[in-house]
Amino acid sequence: MAVMTRKRRRMMVEAASPAILPEELMLEILVRVREENPLQLRCVSKWWKSLVVDPQFVKRHLHSAFSDISDLVSKAIHDMNAFRLQLNFAPTALQLEQQEEEEEEEEEEEEEEEEEEEEEEDGEGEEGEEEEEEEEEEEEEKRSMVNELAQLDNMLMIVRSLRMSLETIRVDIQAIKDRVKCLQSFLQIYLNTLSSV
Repeated sequence: MAVMTRKRRRMMVEAASPAILPEELMLEILVRVREENPLQLRCVSKWWKSLVVDPQFVKRHLHSAFSDISDLVSKAIHDMNAFRLQLNFAPTALQLEQQEEEEEEEEEEEEEEEEEEEEEEDGEGEEGEEEEEEEEEEEEEKRSMVNELAQLDNMLMIVRSLRMSLETIRVDIQAIKDRVKCLQSFLQIYLNTLSSV
């Protein structure tokens, strides 16, 4: 049975104490961990404090974090501007009503012209005219319903497009929030480490 001497125990304790990592090992750890989440480094390395204290690592990480956040912000602004343009050029309910009225007026004019032509050509009795009027009214109702359905379909397409744009903006904002939260955590750890050293 091996007896552990004081000297051997002291050597083991000294070997396990935190020290500044060699640069090659730090680079290896950094390569294996995603840069966007530096908190993963805590799991990889027991010597997390040596990475946080390293000014080159902090400088490089802050630079990449700020550039990532600024890229995400510019993308979100671009998506927001596209959404505003989409809203500006989306037809309003008033415009749709005006289009509907214009289409109805055109249809009525066409129907009146057709009626006049039919009256000139046909010399039928009043019963035939009443039946024709009823048929024309039914056709007119069908056309107006088809027009209303087409307008509702257009509005639905516009709403879907706006919804997709809003979803894109929401995803952009969430990515920005995640990056800022990660950067905030990193800076808190950095400041705590500096104050304890």
